[in-house]
This record gives sequence, C-alpha cells and structure tokens, in this order.
Amino acid sequence: MSSPFVTQDDSLYQEADHHTWSQLFQKQNQLGNEHLASAYLEGYEKLRLDDRRIVRIEDISRRLEAISGWTLVPVSGLIPTRDFFYMLINKKYPVTVYIRQPHELDFSEQPDIFHDVYGHLPLLTNEKFTRFLTSYSIIALKYVNNDRAVDFLGRLYWFTYEMGLIMENGESKAYGGAIITSSEERANIASGAAPVYPFSLDQVMNTPYNPYKLQQQYFVINSFDELFNVIEGLEEKLIDHLLLPEQDNVVRNFSLNDHIGREFNDVIGFLNDTQFKYPDAVSFVAGQPDERFFDIEDHIASFDTYIRYRMEKTGSSRNEVVNRIGQYGKTKGFINDLVAEYLKVEEDIKVTGEDILMTVGAQEAFGIVVGTLCQQEKDVVLVEDPGYIGVSAFAKVFNYNIAGVGTDEEGIDLKLLRDKILTINGSGKRVKLLYVIPDYQNPSGSCMPIGNRLKLLEMAQQYNFLILEDSVYNSFTYAQKKNPTLKSLDRYGRVLYVGSFSKSLFPGLRMGMIVGGQRVENHRGDRVSLIDEMTKVKAQMTNNTSGITQAMLGGVLLAKNFRLSEWNRAKFESYKMKRDHMLASLDKYFNPQEHDWAAGIRWTRPEGGFFIKMSLPFEVDDQSVVDSASRFNVIFSPMRYFYLKGGGENEIRLTFSNLSRDMIEKGVKQLAQFVRWNVTGIKGPLPLIADTTI
Repeated sequence: MSSPFVTQDDSLYQEADHHTWSQLFQKQNQLGNEHLASAYLEGYEKLRLDDRRIVRIEDISRRLEAISGWTLVPVSGLIPTRDFFYMLINKKYPVTVYIRQPHELDFSEQPDIFHDVYGHLPLLTNEKFTRFLTSYSIIALKYVNNDRAVDFLGRLYWFTYEMGLIMENGESKAYGGAIITSSEERANIASGAAPVYPFSLDQVMNTPYNPYKLQQQYFVINSFDELFNVIEGLEEKLIDHLLLPEQDNVVRNFSLNDHIGREFNDVIGFLNDTQFKYPDAVSFVAGQPDERFFDIEDHIASFDTYIRYRMEKTGSSRNEVVNRIGQYGKTKGFINDLVAEYLKVEEDIKVTGEDILMTVGAQEAFGIVVGTLCQQEKDVVLVEDPGYIGVSAFAKVFNYNIAGVGTDEEGIDLKLLRDKILTINGSGKRVKLLYVIPDYQNPSGSCMPIGNRLKLLEMAQQYNFLILEDSVYNSFTYAQKKNPTLKSLDRYGRVLYVGSFSKSLFPGLRMGMIVGGQRVENHRGDRVSLIDEMTKVKAQMTNNTSGITQAMLGGVLLAKNFRLSEWNRAKFESYKMKRDHMLASLDKYFNPQEHDWAAGIRWTRPEGGFFIKMSLPFEVDDQSVVDSASRFNVIFSPMRYFYLKGGGENEIRLTFSNLSRDMIEKGVKQLAQFVRWNVTGIKGPLPLIADTTI
C-alpha cells in the first residue's frame, strides 16, 4: 500500500488550478466574515494566505511554526486514523495537496488543499484550541483499534473542528472549517432550519452525522476553555458509551410495507440528493414555478380580504370570523363557493360548492380518490405510460392494482386503452379509474386533441369507469386559446377533476381540490354523493385543510375577481419566453449541420407546460445523471423513471420553468458536451458555433 505522505510538486498545478483557488477565495469574500469566530479571523490574518495562487505548504508551515509551534505535512488524501492522531499529538497537521475541480467550487467529496488550508489552519494559531486538539488526540490514540470508539470520538471532532460554533457577544459564530468553507451550511444555520444546541458531550457522542448532507443540528460552545474542559471527563464518558450495548435503534423482526422495498424506485430522493451534491449544476429536473412571481406578501395580505368578506356575509365580528378560521374546520372546506365561482369563470366548469373537496395539494387528492374508489383485490387503476409518478407511486405503496397505457404526441392512445380495458375486464378484475393529464403532460409534454377528449368521455360511459383529470398545466398554454378541460366537456358524470394552485400562485400554499358532482350507487343500492364519500376518507387522513391557507386563497380569488389568468399573464409570458429560449438553445447546440454527433437527436416542441422530451442515441440511467452532474455541471431526468415496466431508456426530460435565460443556455450547452462525450468519447468545450441570436 502506497504511503499517503508526499511532497508538494508545484509543477503539477496548472493555471486552471490556480484559477480555481482564486475563485474559491472570491466566493469566501462574497460570503463575508461577520458570522466567523474571532479566533479564526485572527489566525487567518496571521497566516497571510495568498488568495491568487495555491500556497506552498512548506512556506505556510514555517509561518505557522513560528506562531504556534505546529508544522504541516503534505499528504495525498485521507491518512490512517492512528497516523492522524499521532501527528496531532506531535503538533503536525496533514494538508492535502489535491485541489478540487472547477465544478466542485461549492462542494468537494474529497479532501483538498483549499478546505484544509482555509478551513482548518487559522485555528492552529490559537493556543487554547490546539491545547484541546492535542489532549483529545492523546486519548483518541489509545482507542484506534476499537471502531465504535473511533466513531464516538469522530463525532466530537466533527461537531467541533468541522461544524463547531462559538458564542461571541450573544451570537453564535463559526469556527468549524466545514461551516466556514460552505455557503450551504452557513445558509442552513442562518435560516434556522436546523437547531443549534448548547454543547453537551453526551449529546454529541449520541449524534451521528453525514458528511455529504446539510447538518440536522449544530452545537455551540461558550469558549475554547469550555471545550478544553471536556477533556477531563472525555475518557470516562467514552468508556460509559462503549460499555453500553450497541444501540442501533433498529426495530427488529418488524417488516415494512413490501411495496417500498428494493423494487420501489425513489426517483425524487435520488434526483434531490444529486442536486444537493452538485449545487452549481444547472438543473433541468424539477418542474417548479418561477419564484419571482410568487408575490407571497400580497397573498398573505389577502387573508384580510377574506375576513372582511365573511364578516359582511355572516354579520359576525372580526374576532369571531378569525377564531373560526383558526379552529378545526369543515372537512370539505369553507371557501368552496368561491372556488366554484373561479371554476365557472376560468374553466367553464359548472358545479356548486358542495361538489368540491378542498385538499392539501393535488397529491393528497390523488390518494383520496384512489382510496375511495378502488378495492385492492379486484379494481385496477390505469395510468398513462409514461406518466407522472404521483398516482402510480401511491398505488404501488398501498398495493392497488395499476397498469399503464401507452401514449403518443396526442396523449393516451385510445386504441391501446380500449384493448387494455377489454383484457383486464375479461380477466376477473375491473378497470375502475383512469388517470390522465390531458394538457401538456408530465413528463412528455403531449396534449390531447378535443376530438380525443370527447371520445375518451364516451369510452368512460361505455366501459363504466371514472376519469381522474389532473389539470395542473391546463392554464399554461402558449397557444392562442387553451383547451377545454375534460370536466367542462363531461355530460356523463364520469370526470373527477383535480386542480392545484401550486403553479398559478405558489407551492407553499398547499391548496388543491377534487371537483366531482356525481352521485353513485353503492353496494347497498343507495345513491350517495361521491364527494361526500371522499370527504369521509379525507377526514381520516388530514381531518381538514388548513383554514389559514384557505382564507388566503379565498381572499386572492375575491381580490382578482376570480380571474387568475389575467393576473398571471406576465408569468405565462415569461414561461413562453423561456420555452422559446430553451428550444432556440437546443437548435443552436444540437444543430446536426454544425455537429456530426448531433445527427438523429430529437426533442419535442411543446405548446404549453414545462416539459421537453429529448431522444438520444444512447441509454441513460442513474449513473448517467451522476456523470452529467459531476463532469458537465448539468442535471436531467431520465424518462425511464416515468414508465411502469420499461421504456424511455434513450430519452430524457428537460424542464425550464424556474431557470433564467442565461442558465437555460448555459445548461443546454453543458448538456451538449455531455451528449457529445457519450457519442464520441470527446470531453471538453464545444467547437465555436456560428454566432446566432437566440
């Protein structure tokens, strides 16, 4: 095994490496010093680090030795635990000679010279902290052959030298190197998203950590004297922990739902983790609305608009109205009459408030519909294939029968649908529900023609199933006129309409709805309101939808005279501009006349929604996503994630809704580099392209 101890060969650093070093310093300067510990800042000033060129470890070592007696040892990476503690006892600190790559400016999985030098060395000038560090290492060296002991001691190191906070003038400030060099950790602390606890050796030793994710808690000391004082009881506390039975908090002989086991594809978790791991990568993954248009403060003010409306309508006092909103509310919802008016004005859907169930977003609505309508033993839910995974994943987790029906550029294939219904209904099971996104479908962007919509309604009547219409993208059309919803065309009482205000207002509102109006004959022959039956299921899930957010939404609808499309016009125009720029960028960087490798690559040109489907001449999978993120700084969704049982292996989904024009073009250019690398094996910048205006 080769030794990790090396010499620093300056000739191995290229100008690009020095540029990376300089960029890292610039990013630190942008973050500012106001939340950094004074001991760290004083040490930083003493070391006089070069912010333009990678430092020579030998030079910094001489400077540090003159200040505190510590010296530096160049290493190639992580060193054995025993060697590490032995070095610290002898006032030697390992510094990695490797410098991270340009795409790793915010986060590098490997140790690197910038993190070691900028994050750790300034504290080695502080006598009180180094006294703790050497004393800690003397104890740790005695336990290096015990993995559990190393784990416990590693937690102490992690929550101090890497993630430590110290109180100064009533404010917690960072002295841990991993906080100091991470904009994400600093933001995590500033936002209050993770609690900050007073330092407790017991609590620290009982707290595992993940070096690749934002911390879920931090620990703050009052002084380095306090930190040194833990040394006195450290070994005794360590032995206490080692003598306890190993507590892994595993509940044994307790199996979980089989349907979230190995075969369950946690697509959202994987893509979210990838985006966190590569925060500088342009992400074409999430179909999120543009945050610039959220207007949250005005929407919060709409709460008062609704209060005044209810006061006038009921004759109640303001206090009475507000208190009723804060109480457990009506399960079905209390702004249903306003939502009914909105549906009539905007969607030509004519229902009463009693035909509507307000939900916590669309995802809860899907669960309520499936849970109300379907019996697990004999009923089947049909979904578009490929399709949005919200309904299919829910059905899988709760063991409902689910089957896919192929789609094309006109949405669900009606011939395949008929064949699937006949096959299932002839097998002893029954098609009970069909889930579709008629407008600008996620993930393909397809749109169902009006003729197909009418035919689908006829089929629902003929084969006695209901249609679950997901209308989330209906309003996001770039054509002259949006299509009528299935619900507005329905004369058979076959459509359950699910809507959401996440895209038209903002996702944090968490407001959705199920719109019914049907009466159904149950197994006893009684005719009951389907929405009322769904309300019973809703009551078992979330009791009622937040009264606060209902009141906000009601106020917005009143203030906008029920016409959100007019108010959202600027937003829609922005999305259209982004769609156009995305397509122009694809035309530019994947032009087969400019690039031979781009021949045969195709993409859709959607007339609405947030999604573009792209076909590539090679297969893409999870590793492709990681390669693209790590090597080319761009992330996409493989289409195979959206198929039930295979398909889309050569396709990806791209979204543009929450990106600027510059980020769209940058991302497409980097995507082109990834594709060229897969086709030709060539990595690097694209050849110069003829200047075109996009």
